[in-house]
Amino acid sequence: MSKSKRLMELMIAVNKKRKFTVRELAEEFQVSKRTIMRDLQVLDELGLPLYAEYGPHGGYRVLNERLLPPIMFSEQEAVAMFFAYQSLQHYGALPFHEEAASALTKFYYYLPEDTKQKIDIMKHRVVFWSPKRQIHAPYLRLLLDAAMQQRPLQVTYDSKEGAKERVLQPVGVYSHNGFWYSPAFCFLKNRLQLFRADRLLHADWAAEGHPVMDISGFPISDWFQPPDGRSSSQGRAEGSEKLQLEARLTKEAVRRFRWEAWFEREMVVEENGEGRITLSIHPDEIGYFAQYFAGLGPGVVVEKPAAVISEIRNWLIEQNKAYGL
Repeated sequence: MSKSKRLMELMIAVNKKRKFTVRELAEEFQVSKRTIMRDLQVLDELGLPLYAEYGPHGGYRVLNERLLPPIMFSEQEAVAMFFAYQSLQHYGALPFHEEAASALTKFYYYLPEDTKQKIDIMKHRVVFWSPKRQIHAPYLRLLLDAAMQQRPLQVTYDSKEGAKERVLQPVGVYSHNGFWYSPAFCFLKNRLQLFRADRLLHADWAAEGHPVMDISGFPISDWFQPPDGRSSSQGRAEGSEKLQLEARLTKEAVRRFRWEAWFEREMVVEENGEGRITLSIHPDEIGYFAQYFAGLGPGVVVEKPAAVISEIRNWLIEQNKAYGL
């Protein structure tokens, strides 16, 4: 086996093993321990973070920042990588912003000049526009880690009632209109709720032994399903205290909902072009939906529940006062 091939296979092997001895590797690759020691020195110089442990049960282990083996990309695959990253350029916060930028810098450096030119031209010819928010979301990465590990977080969340301590177990994270959101099980309210990542004033792992919800059967994509189509795990978590919101839409409102609203699937369009929308909301969402539908103007008229209608009237009265009407 050539040295270059052995080094590549050795890199793959130690990444899988995590902890190993020189003797184990020498037997596996059928070379001397001295050869393995030299090869490990080369990998260390390439950036593979090895840590030596001494004693009767010692050996080597790879630190958390592992160095992955080289991967062969075609030219079109390389361009596709930069095309995908281009779609994220206008987000003010990303879970892996620094790591992504560093990886692409390394990737770009070793590309042929003609491929670099294609990528440079593409950057000036395509854009995925999303409003760039300047609001910082320092706990976005932690929210994602907690969702992947299914672990609860102790947080301080700045809601409209003020900053409150609560424990959340995130389902995942998603971006919409320049903001990052996280559906999470709230142990304070005992159900799933939606939280904005930038409103977390503090977040850390919850105390050891804190209860954990089994939401393994509820992927983040289920959050965007209509209520009747969501997974049973979400149904159990949310409870049955919802209110039914119904509204009628003019033709103009229907057109607006089709390109602006994110619950188009709950809308039914009639033959004359007008429509109706039916939503299931929680009582603590009354204020949000009242203001949202009121802001859409007279093209949307909420017919029920009475609590939302009353909130819309109060909101419009305050608006009229603000303009001296």
